[in-house]
Amino acid sequence: MLNEKKIRLMTKLALYEKNEGKESSKARNWFRADYISREMLVSFICATIAFVLIFFLYAVYNLEPLLTAIYSRDIFSFVRRFLFAYILFLAAFLLITGLVYSYRFNRARRRLRAYYRGLRKLSQMYGDDGSENK
Repeated sequence: MLNEKKIRLMTKLALYEKNEGKESSKARNWFRADYISREMLVSFICATIAFVLIFFLYAVYNLEPLLTAIYSRDIFSFVRRFLFAYILFLAAFLLITGLVYSYRFNRARRRLRAYYRGLRKLSQMYGDDGSENK
């Protein structure tokens, strides 16, 4: 005879494995600091590329004032503003990345704990019945 509780629990666990299990496996395989550091490194590279592209678009749009600033021998002021904008952009980008991936890691850990509780419950159901252990 079919046990509906077991079928529901097995279906719920299988859906978790199919949908959210891939994301949660990253949290299972990494320590929190390593996971966040890895994502921040990727984010650093992406932010740098994004800033260079934004600067390029800005430079193309404002070519004349930019060339005037460069030729007026005010290059140090220009470089200082450029570096300040880059550091500010990068700090904001990395702060947001750290918060987002910290949240994702914690959420994945909670889901993994619930998944393991479901597996233990399923194991106990099989242990209590005895008919499936033959």
